Amino acid sequence: MFFRDLRPKTDVTLTVTLVRVHLPVRLGHRDAETSFAEPLARRLAAAGLGVVTGCAAFENAPADVFGIDLHLGMTDASKPKLELVARILEDLQAPFGSSIRLAEGGQPIVFGVTEGLELSLSSEHAPDSDSRRRLAKACATALENEGVFRGWVQRGGSTVFFFYGADFARMRERVAELIRSNPRFRSASARRMA
Repeated sequence: MFFRDLRPKTDVTLTVTLVRVHLPVRLGHRDAETSFAEPLARRLAAAGLGVVTGCAAFENAPADVFGIDLHLGMTDASKPKLELVARILEDLQAPFGSSIRLAEGGQPIVFGVTEGLELSLSSEHAPDSDSRRRLAKACATALENEGVFRGWVQRGGSTVFFFYGADFARMRERVAELIRSNPRFRSASARRMA
C-alpha cells in the first residue's frame, strides 16, 4: 500500500460532545470496567462513534457495586446516535432503568432489557470462593440462555448472587428448580431487584 501524504493536517477540528450513561446494575465483586466499559469502548471505536472517557462504580461497601456511570466523548451526540449507544448497551444486557443523556443535561433516553434476580444463601453453604463459583455455575447452567451472572457479595451472614435476564419469572422458576433439587441450597431465597 502506498501513502501519498503522511503529514498531519492542521486545518481539521474534531468536535466531541460529552455524554453520561447510568446503569443501575448490581455487580458484587465484578469489575465495572470489564463488564460494561471495555466492551462498549470497543464497539464505539468500531462504529466511529467516540470513546469511553471514564467509568465510575457506586458501592455500598467494598466489592458491592450498585450502579455504574460511564462517561463518553462522542463525535455525534444526536438523538439517533444516543439511541444507537443505548442499543449497544442493551446488547451487553443493560438493566431496565438505564439512561443516557448529554453531560450538560437535557432529557434522558431511558432503556434496558434485563431484570435483576437476587439469590441469597447462608454463607455457611457458600463459605469459600470455590463453593460460590460452583453455585454460580450451577445457576448459570440452570438459567441456560435466560440470564447472565453479574457477581456476588457477602452481607450479614449471607452470600448474595446477582443475575440479570429478560424475564424475571422465568429466571426465578429455573433457579427454584435448582434449589429444590439440591438440599444444600434449600435455605436460599430469590427476589426481584428494583
